[in-house]
Amino acid sequence: MYERMGRLAFFAGVIISILLGWMDLPQATLILVIIGVVVGLLNVTAKEAQSFLIATLVLVSAGVALSGAMGEPIKSILQAFIALTASAAVVVALKEVYSIEKAR
Repeated sequence: MYERMGRLAFFAGVIISILLGWMDLPQATLILVIIGVVVGLLNVTAKEAQSFLIATLVLVSAGVALSGAMGEPIKSILQAFIALTASAAVVVALKEVYSIEKAR
């Protein structure tokens, strides 16, 4: 059940990110951050954590580096998606730190 809820939260975040390319939704970034936290808690397993964190790092770095070269809709979509994945990455990173310390 939690896995499905995490998957649905991720897809909702992707849809909101795409909509933000053409619409201005109030409080959308806050909503994406909250959805990202849910995704980080429910959707990323310990086995997937390292790959997820590396992929998020690449996405954020590329998004920042390329944001000036993109048109406005694509730039808005990418910024929204980064808000979603970065907040999920913070949760996953904290879970990883906790599990490392717990193992000691």
